[in-house]
Amino acid sequence: MKKILIVDNSSFMRMFVKKIIEKGGFHTIFEASGREDAIEIFNTENPDIVFLDLNMSESTMDGIDVLTEMMKINPKAVVFIISAVGYESVKDQCIELGAKGYLRKPFDTEELLRTLEEYK
Repeated sequence: MKKILIVDNSSFMRMFVKKIIEKGGFHTIFEASGREDAIEIFNTENPDIVFLDLNMSESTMDGIDVLTEMMKINPKAVVFIISAVGYESVKDQCIELGAKGYLRKPFDTEELLRTLEEYK
């Protein structure tokens, strides 16, 4: 069974993404609200897929830094960015750092499920 990590400072968004992921048949889901939790869970659970928000205001490190750290730990990590930030330059930066994709909030539920199907 695939393990998924959702990283977002919004508990509502984590719950929303988790419900979609569960509809896709995934049930081993971890949640983190900020950098420290995200890196700790990433290290201990070795998730198969990570959905990472870029804006984690209460954290000492933003999502791009978290992505960079995750890719240092595991260069083959499957990380998808889910963010309201829609600038192409930010999207390009995330892809260059190793993200497999970029879903812009508000995203289409079917788009997220299609993304999951690729890695099922």
